[in-house]
Amino acid sequence: MRRAALLLAIFLIALTTAQPQLNITVESPLYEPGSLVTVRVRGPPGAPVGLEVRGPIGELVALDQLNLDARGEAVFQFELDPALREGVYTVYAATPGAFAQAAFLVLRRPAPAIVLAPPGQAEVGREAAILGFVYPGLPLEVAVYVKPPGGDWELAGRVAANESGWFAVSYKPVREGVHLVRAEYGGSEEYAPTSSTANFTAARAPPPQWSVSAPRQAWLSDSVAIVCTGCDSVLVRTVAGEFLLKPGAQVELNVPGPWILYPAKGEVFGSPAVLLVKAKVSVSVEGPAEAGVGEPIQLKAQVTPPVQALRVKFESGGRVLGEALSRTNGTAILRVAFSEVGDYKVVALVQPTSILEAEPSKTLTVRVVSERVYVRLIAVDAKGRRLYNAVVEVGGARLEAPMGVAEAVVRKGVYDVKVLWRGLTVYAGRVKLEGGNVTLTAQLYDLEVRVLDFLGRPAPGESVELYSGAELVAVALTDSEGKALFIRLPPGTYTVKAGGAQARVAVPEEGSATLHLPPPSWLLPVAILAAAIALFAVALKKGGLRVKVYKNK
Repeated sequence: MRRAALLLAIFLIALTTAQPQLNITVESPLYEPGSLVTVRVRGPPGAPVGLEVRGPIGELVALDQLNLDARGEAVFQFELDPALREGVYTVYAATPGAFAQAAFLVLRRPAPAIVLAPPGQAEVGREAAILGFVYPGLPLEVAVYVKPPGGDWELAGRVAANESGWFAVSYKPVREGVHLVRAEYGGSEEYAPTSSTANFTAARAPPPQWSVSAPRQAWLSDSVAIVCTGCDSVLVRTVAGEFLLKPGAQVELNVPGPWILYPAKGEVFGSPAVLLVKAKVSVSVEGPAEAGVGEPIQLKAQVTPPVQALRVKFESGGRVLGEALSRTNGTAILRVAFSEVGDYKVVALVQPTSILEAEPSKTLTVRVVSERVYVRLIAVDAKGRRLYNAVVEVGGARLEAPMGVAEAVVRKGVYDVKVLWRGLTVYAGRVKLEGGNVTLTAQLYDLEVRVLDFLGRPAPGESVELYSGAELVAVALTDSEGKALFIRLPPGTYTVKAGGAQARVAVPEEGSATLHLPPPSWLLPVAILAAAIALFAVALKKGGLRVKVYKNK
């Protein structure tokens, strides 16, 4: 008895190890639109592997098939479209007997903005200061270039902005005319590259002495008066662009950051004044109310009004969970996993800058429980084939299953589960979920139709039509054995027709049907003619034909 048990255990171990193992890893958890994604695949040596990449709403991004090398490895690379939407992308891999998937995040790096404040007019041969601000107040390194009239771009200086975001370089113009200024930030892992251009005029005469009078600092939505003595207008430059004001105009401050104010008279500009507009932003945090131990979840902070390139810190109980930068729409996303059971109070904190202040967000409570389990819901038809592009509903939650497999983390228990495929509910039932793989066998069945000619021989190449009531459902041709196969039919009564023969079939009660073709219409006349010829031949054989000839008298 012990020997039998030992042999059974060895057999089970061998059976388990015989199952092919497939593993895929994405080289980076985060990519930008337009970048190259690298996926590494490991599995049985020489095995064919199908790969499919789906986007946040289930859209197909990439599709390929490759064979693993002698070491059981392969590399799959594809380029993301520059216009790709942000979100979570999933890579699905399948080989006979094995399935795997991995996910990565597509996000655009936030781009800081640069507001330039060169002099309105500089004197030839004298040093002039070119000021700038890295919005929304970031200490980043920038390179400043100047292009004199008729000349090429030349580096005026490479400088790091201070903690407030301001930087300055000196430049001595040597010729008269309009000089172009360009400030560039080359980008990093956190921030996208950015640049900004402006201009100033160099003249032999000293710059005009007009001046702009305005508060040095104000708050967003404040209304202030811009006063200019001796000028016709005031040119205002902000992070949102440029516009002209009349002297003495009352203006509502609707853009945070520095307002660069140039006194202007005709085409001549004086030295700028700076009005720093500060703003208060609010932040909220969103995430699931419940998660399992070790389950990756997504926390999202929303900065209002939307400001990009802000550093947002996520904390729980004074412990930093991680940081993320706000995007163009003001959202900052962090993926985390909690390692212990408990209630976690999560808040989002925006790192203040010289122009922005923010209060901590309201608290989000995430309950981390131990009884949540990971399940793979595999949708198959009656023959065990996966239902690609299916949708699985678990307790009202909708899960996409592009490769016929949906994954979820749920509490142990019994759930109402449905499988939807091509607009039909092909499975519905109460399912006990305790973790691991769960196979959902849909009510989809195959029907084999065999077509025989009037002599009982297989009729290859015959067109077979399948009807549900009066509606034509499908058409198939018979193979060399006279068989036509219709797959994945919902239960019901169907009519099959071929060459004048037809039959009613109940699916799944009847898995096959046979149609006997009637004789062709030309067969009866040919048979009559053949019979006449045969009788004529018999008559000749018995005595021949006697022909009597009468002579005319």
